Amino acid sequence: MRVKFWGVRGSIPAPLTTEQLQEKLSKALTAAQNVDLSDPAEVRAFIAGLPPSVNSVVGGNTTCVEITSGDDTIIIDCGSGLRPLGLSLMSHEFGRGQGTAHIFFTHAHWDHLQGFPFFSPAYVPGNKLIFYAVNNDPRKYLEHQQLAPVYFPITSSQMPADFEFMQLREGERVQIGRVSVTSMALYHPGTAYAYRFDDGESVFVFASDGEYKSLDDEGLGRFIEFFSDADALVFDCQFSLRDVLLSKADWGHSSAMIGVEIAQKARVKKLITTHYDPVDTDEQIHSVGESARRYADIMPGPVPLEVIVGSEGTELFLGPAINLETLEDREADVWLIAFAGRLTADTAIDAQITLYQFLREAPNHRAIIDLTLIAMIDGLGVRGLIAGVRGVRGAQVAFVAPEAVTRRNLEHSDAREVGPIFRKRSHAIAALVGPAHLNLHERMLGNYRLDKTIAADEFGAIYSALRNGDTLSIHNMSSVPLVIQVLGNEISPQQRIQFAHLASEWCRLTHPRLVPGREVIERTGGMIAYVGERPNGQTWSQWLVENGGRVSPQLGLRWLREMVDAMDHAHRHNVTHGDLRPECFVFNNGHARISRSPLFPPGSELPSAYRAPEQLRGESATPLCDQFSLGVLLYEALVGSHPFHAETEELSIAQQLQGAPLAPRVFLPDLSPDVEEFLMRLLSREPQERFPNADEILAAIDRLLLILHK
Repeated sequence: MRVKFWGVRGSIPAPLTTEQLQEKLSKALTAAQNVDLSDPAEVRAFIAGLPPSVNSVVGGNTTCVEITSGDDTIIIDCGSGLRPLGLSLMSHEFGRGQGTAHIFFTHAHWDHLQGFPFFSPAYVPGNKLIFYAVNNDPRKYLEHQQLAPVYFPITSSQMPADFEFMQLREGERVQIGRVSVTSMALYHPGTAYAYRFDDGESVFVFASDGEYKSLDDEGLGRFIEFFSDADALVFDCQFSLRDVLLSKADWGHSSAMIGVEIAQKARVKKLITTHYDPVDTDEQIHSVGESARRYADIMPGPVPLEVIVGSEGTELFLGPAINLETLEDREADVWLIAFAGRLTADTAIDAQITLYQFLREAPNHRAIIDLTLIAMIDGLGVRGLIAGVRGVRGAQVAFVAPEAVTRRNLEHSDAREVGPIFRKRSHAIAALVGPAHLNLHERMLGNYRLDKTIAADEFGAIYSALRNGDTLSIHNMSSVPLVIQVLGNEISPQQRIQFAHLASEWCRLTHPRLVPGREVIERTGGMIAYVGERPNGQTWSQWLVENGGRVSPQLGLRWLREMVDAMDHAHRHNVTHGDLRPECFVFNNGHARISRSPLFPPGSELPSAYRAPEQLRGESATPLCDQFSLGVLLYEALVGSHPFHAETEELSIAQQLQGAPLAPRVFLPDLSPDVEEFLMRLLSREPQERFPNADEILAAIDRLLLILHK
């Protein structure tokens, strides 16, 4: 079970003030008297060694916590922290209208609801949001807050996501995937509820907004029972002990000291402080946390108690350090090994040995390596995994890494050489063993022999292949390497029909800049596969590197002209590509060709980074979507970076949905304003603002080339 905190304040959001920031800077600079500030490595090491109250922030958002278990997403409360959580989720299936979230309300006070109107996934059709509240109608929570136009301009009924509401009884058990959820009432004005989450391997208890009227064993009995043996307990620490006992009785909140006492009696392993008073500074909050740690040391309980100051971004990874799980398939034996905790220098050797021994025993030496619950992974941890795989001859693996940091560490290593990297376990399974209708042991599909997995996502798996009996050699130049895209089982019947139609039509296209398709294979049971040629040549990245990392406007426009002409040929035959990205292009002799399916393993960018906003909202692809994708690629070729650049890929996708690209002349001041205007039109968020057809694009390109030639 993974737990991440997105908001930890109580009552009202409390952003860091200028004075507080300056105080942090003052303390840091004062402590840096003997630090060589010209050495970036020394500066980073110095910052890392500063106290948390100086080198980090607790954060100003109100309550919101995310729980991830397997592929299930659970959210506790919808404080203002829900807004950044929503932006993060938009880079995954929620950005495509394919996400499901289970949202539990502790109570209806506004600091626990106020973020919902700004929750981006609620505005994407196809997403499903299931709301839970105890002894209250959760529908009313949202309706009252968004009563238009009194409180908010948009009502919850105007949000296009699918809503479902569950009213629970106190103590009623709810099962979400592997997670069992129960509840208990807390003393709070209007009543708030604590939740206990148990996935069979770990227990997480969330008990914010609660006051404890009696501190003897009898008065605390039901709380101790509910919190018992939890791996982590989140506890309301808004007030000091003095405030709770004297001046703020019946206000419905507690203190860290009371949290320590209850946690120790309940044999809790980790106590996480939360729901801080908006007036408390980072220094005050960390001071309270340190006092709670000292109190836990002075008055030890039956098990050691770790006190953690909850902050925005705090992550907990609960459960055993290494978990082994076996996946069974009717047509293939697939084993899974899931790592949790930290894969760093101190655990790399253990991970390597464990993985090596596991792969030796796995049927056909095939396994999924699931890193969903990894708290931290560094270069040594990655090398340990790679060494474990390479130690077993013939091992075949696929990595599951939904977190961006973990995925980047894998991608910046040799991990792709031993196995593909995916966000979801289901995609990794599809890549490793193929769809259920394939002959998995022989890796055959009809007359074709599947070789390596190129990519896999929610749409299916893509393989390199040869016709059975063919071999590639200098003596057999007639053999053509192939690419086979097999549609995934998660695709709807309507999408399957559309895919089969468009893929069949692609096979009839004859444009020299379009890589030919061979055939479409359909089998009973719904399995559909597209077979196309896979010509040799440069990848998109290799082409850019050859041109110094980015191309001249003249070269970029000439490339775009060829691509627009090619796609116009497809569009005139009622074929939309809908998934143009770098991996679909192959370069030979300075000219590109477009493939129906990716020809190369994906780079660090998500496929969705090249899709039009309307596609990310769940709408069907149109020729205008292909235009947008080509615009992204041209921008990338001219500028050297993605047009929707942000600190994280999550924010980049959110920007793509809701914002405008950065003007290219910010990076290239000498770029022609006419070229910039052309490029920005291709990248218009609204389809109707782009070019209406290919003829107008081609005419605009020709005018620009004439201008640039002068």
